[in-house]
Parts: sequence; structure tokens; C-alpha cells
Amino acid sequence: MTSKKRKEPATPSQVCYDQSRFTSPKAWERYTNIVVPRKLLPKRNVVIYHTEFDEFKEELERRKWDEELTSFDEGSIDVAIMKEFYANLYDPEDKSPKQVRVRGHLVKFDADTLNTFLKTPVIIEEEEELSAYSRFSLLRPDPQELVAKLCIPGRGFELNADGLPLKILRKNLTTLAQTWSVLSFSNLIPTSHTSDITMDRAKLIYGIIQKMDMNVCYLISHQITMIA
Repeated sequence: MTSKKRKEPATPSQVCYDQSRFTSPKAWERYTNIVVPRKLLPKRNVVIYHTEFDEFKEELERRKWDEELTSFDEGSIDVAIMKEFYANLYDPEDKSPKQVRVRGHLVKFDADTLNTFLKTPVIIEEEEELSAYSRFSLLRPDPQELVAKLCIPGRGFELNADGLPLKILRKNLTTLAQTWSVLSFSNLIPTSHTSDITMDRAKLIYGIIQKMDMNVCYLISHQITMIA
């Protein structure tokens, strides 16, 4: 009497997947096992009345961030398509160009494409190759310079075990810096950790408040890749 072999269950890669939605079996596996359970951080739709936060409003409009980056129709984001985008995008070696195919359409998310889509112009001074903020972000600024602009009097950076600046608690920020931090958490460099800001985020908010021109869509494009 011959013994019967137990039939092994099909692995995800063996299961037929929807090729109109996913670029490969691996992408389908990522979508099913990793992406679907994740919650998306929604963008913030900013509506400001003329009597409130005038300095914030003026800078938002000067940068043209009020036109597309912080203004959108409620319900205009398709969560399923967004998750398919990230499932198809993932590249462990990040060798692919800034583009991904979603439901038969090639979606580009390089800085130039995003700046055109979001209507966010990049201003670079004469004889310079980088924007003012890009040049600033490469420097190691004096933490006290950041504190003087971002924090309420008497407050500053929390220090790490070596006595170096680590983070600023959000409650220690000025009202203006807190307002920009909220926007940065959702529309610029998304994160669910919003109780404090790191040195890099402090530099970003400082650059915005100091009216440094920046290629904001370079930041967004890079963050999309990092999230994937």
C-alpha cells in the first residue's frame, strides 16, 4: 500500500495574482503581507482665515504650497491605489528611477515631475547649483541658533547620553514653529511620531521660517523612496 503525500498549501508566490494591479508576485506578496495592514498618514488640508496665523499664511502662499500641496478635495485619495503604488515601488537596492507602474500607468515621482504637479517652483540664486536650504542642510548649524528661532524662552534641545543635541519637545516650540512642525509631520516628511522634532526636522522648520528657498519636492520624492 503506497503512502499518500500530504499536499502542501500554496505559497503566496504560487497563488495567481492580479497582473493589472501588481508588477510581480513579490509586489503582490508585499501588498498582502506588509502594505495592507499599514495605516496611511493623511495629508493635512490647510484652511486659514485672514485673521489667524498671518505669518504662517503669508509664507505658505509665498512658497505656493497653498495651491496643491496643502489644498485638496476631501475623499480624493484612493487608499487602495496608494497602497498598490508602494507595493510595486519597493526596491531593496534603490536602483530604479523615480517611477513605478500602477494599474497600467507609469507614475513618475522625481522632484521635477512633482514640482510641476504641485506647482512649487524651485528658486536657485545666480552662480549657485543648489537652493538656499539645500546648502544650509549640508552644514552643521549652531544648535543655539536653531533654539533662538524655534523655542520659547528658556527651552531648547533635549540632550543625548553624550551631551549632544537630540530633539526638541514640541511643547517647547513657539506657536509658529509648532504650526510648521504639524505641516511637516503630514505633508512634507510624514511620521506618526509627533511629540518632538529631531535635529534634521528642526533644520527644516528653521529653513522655512527663515524664508530659505528650497526644492520641497526633492524632499518629498526622497521620502517616498524611504517609506517604500
